Amino acid sequence: MVRPPAVDEVRPGRCPACEAPSRPLGGLLGLHGHGLRERHQWGPAVLGAAAAMIAILARRYQCQLCGAVVLVVPRGILRRRLYSASAIALALALWGVAGLAPPEVRRGVSPFAIVGATAAAGWASLRRWSGAVRARRLFPVVRALPAEASLRQVAARAATTLAAYAPGAGGLSIDSAAFLGAAHVR
Repeated sequence: MVRPPAVDEVRPGRCPACEAPSRPLGGLLGLHGHGLRERHQWGPAVLGAAAAMIAILARRYQCQLCGAVVLVVPRGILRRRLYSASAIALALALWGVAGLAPPEVRRGVSPFAIVGATAAAGWASLRRWSGAVRARRLFPVVRALPAEASLRQVAARAATTLAAYAPGAGGLSIDSAAFLGAAHVR
């Protein structure tokens, strides 16, 4: 596990709930350090690596004005998702653009080598992620497709959009560029 950043290194500039400044000029500190929280992320940590479960220590802050607790995580970590943004983008690219079967995609992205009988034939997460992209709950930068577009087409649109966000992606495959680009999308 990597050392977490110091409290002052990642303190947000303002509270995302009430927008109170974290360090008002001449005033008291608005966002106090509130400990650490361990988050787990699934999928490859870097391009080309094997999928793994990675533990990340995230800093927490509490707003002294409204009481909100803020969790500061590295880029590429999504709220309420076990897989990293890069891992999801890679899976969508492999399924939507490369046309791989869901079990093949799972073998490349999931840290679990052993799956149940139901999961051996497919991977429900691909449909769930594509549905979330369609509903604009995941990667809202992806332009909408017509309602009759298949989930695989939605996955392909998401992958190509995310690939466009990859810094210096010239010459990379769509799946590699999508993996890199997903960490740069908010």
